[in-house]
Amino acid sequence: MVQLSSPWPHEGQQQRQQQQIESAIRQKLDSSGEIDRIHHSLHANLTECGWRNVIQDAAKEAIRRKGLQPITLDSLVAELTPVGRATVPGEVKAKLVEHLKSQCFRD
Repeated sequence: MVQLSSPWPHEGQQQRQQQQIESAIRQKLDSSGEIDRIHHSLHANLTECGWRNVIQDAAKEAIRRKGLQPITLDSLVAELTPVGRATVPGEVKAKLVEHLKSQCFRD
């Protein structure tokens, strides 16, 4: 069997670095307790802008479409995840990113 090398030789190294950065950010947010505040703030922002209602309506519609066919939580999550990601308002994403940046570069 012939092994092909990546057209981008540093791709694997970049992915490892990205994972290390993400892990360090998660650890810092977790150890400071900031992750809980972020979750609370995000939950409040998504509720305030009506996003949660959009997702609830999409879930109800997905269940209605299935009719009498059994539906699993995994299949419902798989169907709703793209909808959820696509419908988060830009201002909510921007607030979250700014908050994360401020926390990462603090100290």
